[in-house]
This record gives sequence, C-alpha cells and structure tokens, in this order.
Amino acid sequence: MPATDDVAPWPWRDHPAALGALRRGVAVQSSVDAADGVKARRILFSLGEPSGEILAALDALDRFERTIVECDNPSAIETRRLNCLVILDRLAAKGSVARELLD
Repeated sequence: MPATDDVAPWPWRDHPAALGALRRGVAVQSSVDAADGVKARRILFSLGEPSGEILAALDALDRFERTIVECDNPSAIETRRLNCLVILDRLAAKGSVARELLD
C-alpha cells in the first residue's frame, strides 16, 4: 500500500511540471509498463481531490493503455492518445487558471 506522501496533494506550483511530464510520457508512449502506469496515476491523484477532470484524465489514460495492449490498429491507438492529451491539456489549463488566482 502506498505511503500517504505518495498521493498527498502537491503545491500548485508543482502541478505544471508534473502534468507536463505526464503529457510528454503519453505523447511518446508505445507500450504499457505497470510502473509507469502507477506513476502516471499518482501524478493525477496528487493534484487533489478527484474532480471530474481528474476522473476524465484517469479514464482516458486507462482507455489509451488498454488500446495499446488489446489493439494492433495504429489509428485506434493514436485516437486514444490524442483524446488523452486533450484532456491532460484541459486539466493543465485549469490548473494554470487556479494557480494565477492563488498567486
């Protein structure tokens, strides 16, 4: 079971870096690794209470990774990847607005 610190919310200033790293990983991901999946989900859960946006990002990430494993159609994989990236971008944009309000 993960330690509490593994999923504790990060300060807003760390969110852009964490989401950026996650986005870069999804953008080049061609296989599924359990450790990378756990790290990606920890990043999303570290953003705070699971909101609709975080749950949508988790769902998109799950669907993307499942498509990599279950489907050999490159266009299906790319469609899921792009959907995941759009949701991560939306989550990052929302975080930028919230960070500006708190500063």
